[in-house]
Amino acid sequence: MSVVSMQKMLIAGMREEQDAVLKELQRRRLFHLSKMEEETLSAPEVKEKLTRAEKQAQLADNALKLLNEYAPADEGMFASLKGGRELSADAWQEKALSLPQAAALAESLLEKQKGIGEAAAKAARAQVLLEGLVPWEGLDMPLNTSETGRCRVLIGALPGAWTEESLKDALAAGLPGFDTYELELLKGDATQTPLVLLCLKEDAPAVEDLLRKKGFAKPILVSDKTPAEAKEDLQFEKAAAVTEGEELKAAIRAAAPGRDALQFLYDESQLEAGRLAALAKTGEGSRSFFLSGYVPANRAEALKKQLEDKYTVSVSLIDAAPEEAVPVALHNNRFAAPTESVVESYGLPGEGEVDPTGIMAIFYYFLFGLMLSDAGYGLLMIVGCGLVLKKFPKMSRSTKQMMTMFFWCGVSTFLWGILFGGFFGDAIDVIAHTFFGVPKDVQVFKPLWFAPLEKPMKLLVYSFLFGVLHLFVGLGLKGWQLLKQKRVMDFIGSVLSWFLLLIGLILMLLPSDLFASISGSPIPIPEPVQSAAKILALIGAVGLLLFAAWDRKNFGLRLALGAYELYGITGWLSDVLSYSRLLALGLATGVIASVINSMASMFGGGVKGAILFIIIFLVGHALNMAINLLGAYVHTNRLQYVEFFGKFYDGGGEAYEPLTTDTTKYYHMEET
Repeated sequence: MSVVSMQKMLIAGMREEQDAVLKELQRRRLFHLSKMEEETLSAPEVKEKLTRAEKQAQLADNALKLLNEYAPADEGMFASLKGGRELSADAWQEKALSLPQAAALAESLLEKQKGIGEAAAKAARAQVLLEGLVPWEGLDMPLNTSETGRCRVLIGALPGAWTEESLKDALAAGLPGFDTYELELLKGDATQTPLVLLCLKEDAPAVEDLLRKKGFAKPILVSDKTPAEAKEDLQFEKAAAVTEGEELKAAIRAAAPGRDALQFLYDESQLEAGRLAALAKTGEGSRSFFLSGYVPANRAEALKKQLEDKYTVSVSLIDAAPEEAVPVALHNNRFAAPTESVVESYGLPGEGEVDPTGIMAIFYYFLFGLMLSDAGYGLLMIVGCGLVLKKFPKMSRSTKQMMTMFFWCGVSTFLWGILFGGFFGDAIDVIAHTFFGVPKDVQVFKPLWFAPLEKPMKLLVYSFLFGVLHLFVGLGLKGWQLLKQKRVMDFIGSVLSWFLLLIGLILMLLPSDLFASISGSPIPIPEPVQSAAKILALIGAVGLLLFAAWDRKNFGLRLALGAYELYGITGWLSDVLSYSRLLALGLATGVIASVINSMASMFGGGVKGAILFIIIFLVGHALNMAINLLGAYVHTNRLQYVEFFGKFYDGGGEAYEPLTTDTTKYYHMEET
């Protein structure tokens, strides 16, 4: 476990080579760019170029989404694991020659998308108008007919269901003496009654006013054609719009071979935007540029030589000042490296802190396996993650770390399953008893250590033991950090005193009746050792009182703060009790697995019983594994973040992020 040593690198060069140098640094993926202390002199057009690059990336992304919508890539369910293609600098430059054509394709696709939307709107409008024509299909005159020589023609609909008699009664009641008119009701329904009313022009205003008060409304389509003619036109308009939309969709599908070019356009635009955004952190003169950043110390000299050999630049390497916030990168072996993401999620080591990954990895795999503790589930994890790692070697770093971490978690789960006698619960015994006639009092698959379902209190005691060991290691790491920083008094007050107090209390607890009630039997401790334990506990308590706040000059305040630190013993008790979740999750996995096996064997032997057994077995164990795998992952993380890290680790370091930009399919070949 270690934090990568960093060296500060200053680069000065000619302004005309600025973009080329930034591209080179992107390809090398080593240079962590930091903002210059001096005010940046970046040219005004940089922001405009950055905006253009971001818009072009967005254009390519939208075109890819459109293409994937109408012509999905046939990549299979594991496509995301395949990783991208690495290109050398020359291959990248050659492929970049096709960027203008890719941009034109993207714009063309988005224009087609716009056309599809417009065609869909036309078809929808025609459909609405067609539905609005339904009540007027029996009308044999144009819908915009409003008058004849001496008469007015009122065409519209009243809300609700009307009969000719009820409407005439309403007209007679509202307009006494009005009887010179012709009325025709068309086919309506319970919601509306379409009608045509012909009356003298001088009566029209009063009639129209009366009808309007009753909710009279004109047709949504007013046309100089009859409803039958208008319907035919609208049907043709709708069909034409649908055809237009389908032709545009077909044209988009035909552009599927350009997906690769669009992907490269997106990645190159992202890289260009990254370079332009980096200019805000550089310094510029009228003819020069300046870069400041950090590089891993073991790669710094090689990068310096490569830059100076290839470009007209001056590169200086200097040691970072103690007060500088140097970016943090972790370096661990293949066993521990997969859990770096766990540490990064909490926070990278801050100033003076050690990288906890190596030690944490041991406990992480150990505790995860103890919580899941089934050899069958562990074997599935080993095989599954192993096959994925072998078949997809170019997957992203984060995915590879996750798969490798679960591989080692699977190994731990398998070993704990062997120790506890769990292989898909008690599946081996159930199958032997149900299908092979083995007597039920014969245990086929025996635990190498003990069965938690038979001795849960024994597992609880060991869970607390593992928890104490985990917490003591965390406290020990805190002591190591304090001694490295030569803070001896802090070590005595915050670490050594706690060790003495806790070890003394544990030795006093082991022979007690309380411990006997939990474990089933006390652990005999010789009387001299018990006396020594009391002395240790007393020395530890006094040490906390006197030295936990040793730097306080006010003795009363010093004792008060020491007493408060001593009160932290309740926190230690709470932390140790948290490890009871090792028992809870371990039992949950085994109990549920056994219930599933019992349900699957209810139908007895024979072909029918075997078929039903397999179905219930596969479905039940798949659900059990998924649920308990998630539980083990969540609670293992919690034990690291809350209990373990809480004893010594704050985090807060700045992440080492070398100058590059995440791309999705194409990557610069790493150059050494």
